[in-house]
Amino acid sequence: MNLKQLMVKLNQVSSLYLGKIMYALFLMSIMETLASFALLSPVMRLLSNGANPLVVKAETFLLAFFAICVWLSFQFGFAIMLLKMTRREYTNLGFLFIGFRRLNPAGKVIGAFGGLIAILSLVARFVTKFIFYKINPDFSFDKIDLSALQNADQIAGQPELLSSVAVDMLTLVGIFLGVLFVLGLFVLIRFVFVFQLHFDNPSMSLLQLFKKSNLMMRKNVFRLILFALRAGGKQLFIAVFLAVIVNFIPESKTSGLSVLVFIIDMIYFINMYTAMVRIYLTVPVMYEEILHPKLEIEA
Repeated sequence: MNLKQLMVKLNQVSSLYLGKIMYALFLMSIMETLASFALLSPVMRLLSNGANPLVVKAETFLLAFFAICVWLSFQFGFAIMLLKMTRREYTNLGFLFIGFRRLNPAGKVIGAFGGLIAILSLVARFVTKFIFYKINPDFSFDKIDLSALQNADQIAGQPELLSSVAVDMLTLVGIFLGVLFVLGLFVLIRFVFVFQLHFDNPSMSLLQLFKKSNLMMRKNVFRLILFALRAGGKQLFIAVFLAVIVNFIPESKTSGLSVLVFIIDMIYFINMYTAMVRIYLTVPVMYEEILHPKLEIEA
């Protein structure tokens, strides 16, 4: 199994189903956003009402876990849809909801991943605090009474404090996301085939599923990463390039710049979603190649 062989198969699947997958990915993104907003909006209401911080923290963790499980349910359905497309089998948008319709037995896999992500988030939280306080040892959340800044007049009277808080919070969130991404990359990538294995072997236990995925990923971790980068290819490069460029365009109400930004956004959208579709496809393509290896394509 080499990258050339994998790319040939990915290009074949992509040429057949690219439009359908892009539509499914866009629809899934909208539903995930709406579900996350619906689940996490009670936290914002508690904050605005000045609820007890411990209550807010407990509800945030609980609702965040539910939001992750909903996100994973959509991801499960999308992963199975891509697997069936890779096998040239019948698919429709209904597969996006298979994680909800088959909570038993699919729920055990979704719950396991939700718990694993929760554990990684807690580890990332502690690592983030350690790094952040090394960067900014004098910072303390106790010095900031955010409830006292809810009044518009008080906010206007303390712009420097509010700006400092915003910078610190953005730094904290940025470090957390970076740490969580690295942890997820090193841990979760070894279990990237669990959804597919569970669909093919619904009677397998959780431990067997995770062990099998880990076994299949031996010596394939870096191959999958390289495969994903190569699959994203020029579309990923163009999307990243445009995302950087658009930040340097000054804000203006002139129609010329507005049209330019709109065109750039559309090109970015098309290239980013195309790259994401191709990156998503790397998992079922490699899964199938590991299960049913074909003869190496000669260079």
